[in-house]
Amino acid sequence: MSPVVGKAGTPSAPVFIFDEGAPNPYANFITEIAEDGCVIRVGFAALSTDGDGQTKAMIVCRLHLKLEAAWHLCRELAKIERSIAREKRGGER
Repeated sequence: MSPVVGKAGTPSAPVFIFDEGAPNPYANFITEIAEDGCVIRVGFAALSTDGDGQTKAMIVCRLHLKLEAAWHLCRELAKIERSIAREKRGGER
């Protein structure tokens, strides 16, 4: 598969993005959020229940984010949350 190439950043400091088909794991449980210096560690898992009724969390992804990237992620998630809340209220601003 050929990589998909995109571009982000600014005209004076472009960032070229290469996507060679990284997996898209499903996660519905956070196993870890910890700070280690200027790096934030976040672990994600997928919950499932086996035939005996035991719930299991299978780790699907671990992220080590620079603090700045973690804060950017938080801000973007907050924007999405506000947008969803507006839609639930009928689109008011």
